[in-house]
Amino acid sequence: MDHTRPFARRALHTLAHRKQEHHGLSSLPIVQAWDRDFYCPPDPPAPPIPLPPLTLGTVFMGLSRLFKHLYGVSLRPAESAPGETWHADVHKLEVVDEDQGIIGWVYADLFARRNKASGAAHYTVRCSRRADDDDEAGDLTLEGEEHRIQESQSFEAVKRHRLPKQDGVYQLPLVVLLTEVARPTISKGPTILEWHEVLTLFHEMGHAMHSMLGRTEYQNVSGTRCATDFVELPSILMEHFLNSPDVLSLFDADSTTALRQTANHHHDPCHSIDTYSQILLAALDQVYHSTAVLNPSFDSTAELANLHNARGLIPYLPGTSFQTQFGHLFGYGATYYSYLFDRAIASRVWTKIFSKDPLSRETGNKYRHEVLQYGGGRDPWVMVGKLLGSPELGEGNADAMREVGRWRIEDEVGVMGRH
Repeated sequence: MDHTRPFARRALHTLAHRKQEHHGLSSLPIVQAWDRDFYCPPDPPAPPIPLPPLTLGTVFMGLSRLFKHLYGVSLRPAESAPGETWHADVHKLEVVDEDQGIIGWVYADLFARRNKASGAAHYTVRCSRRADDDDEAGDLTLEGEEHRIQESQSFEAVKRHRLPKQDGVYQLPLVVLLTEVARPTISKGPTILEWHEVLTLFHEMGHAMHSMLGRTEYQNVSGTRCATDFVELPSILMEHFLNSPDVLSLFDADSTTALRQTANHHHDPCHSIDTYSQILLAALDQVYHSTAVLNPSFDSTAELANLHNARGLIPYLPGTSFQTQFGHLFGYGATYYSYLFDRAIASRVWTKIFSKDPLSRETGNKYRHEVLQYGGGRDPWVMVGKLLGSPELGEGNADAMREVGRWRIEDEVGVMGRH
């Protein structure tokens, strides 16, 4: 917070000058919460190099090629059985390992439609888990229900596979990838994705591959079923791959287009204001999940006002209760800091592990076997420490937290230096 504050102040000073000029004022005005987007509208995300129009097929081809380079895994369209999917829009993809065959499935439900959940998400329908040590003989049976138990056991057996080069029999994962991109039409042809939609697909496929590659004893620690302040690492890391011209070249169907150009880094000029706002919200989240709420006089709005008045740069507006409309304060109870935290870790993993050769199988396998395969079945600090060659991180103590904070500061300095 103390590090980001001067950068955010500088950006707010720029906004104040814009507001002064816009209103023809003689002195600098106060920047209010609603001024941020008006005087510094965020630029829409754009690729780092010029790209041809990207269709869903092109992007999934690029994803499949990327996973093939990194993990020896590819995506393959598959037929759905009658009644298997919930809508004709849903496409089934097999996730195929070059040594083990099919290791899981993805249901891609990508187009917007009425009564469909909004936004983008990754849902786990069935987790991976080890199944050959199930105690089926010990299942509770009720008199007259033996036939149903046998049917259930037969149904479960279909989902189990003994994969080559792997000990044990595993239940294979099945996930849903949900987005709401525009539907293709006869008049306009295939859907052309905006860059933010490409970013979203890469982000959610980061979650999906976490689910696909996780191989744990128990389903409740498989893939994305891990610590909240760790779960966004694989998805945010996938976003970094879109900064690499080598990765973007995978979108070229016949490898003839010269896509390997120097990346042009563009950043929102008000990035520091947004970062500081996220830090404030993370601090507010900690207050709301502390023992302070046990005090009968606790007032969530008063705490919001106190935090803004003490540490904020944009004043609190009396009579407003923003916190009642920000669901992350209870959905991510006490872990809203995870967004900034995982961005710092993902940036370090990208820079230290992947950036020099983002298509390296050796590097991809290291990440797969040090991180992804464990899901939530291993201490995240230990996994990140081993991956980065920093065993001291494995302690997961205050020093480790400070180290991640230092990475975030380095990232912020780098961003500010490019402005």
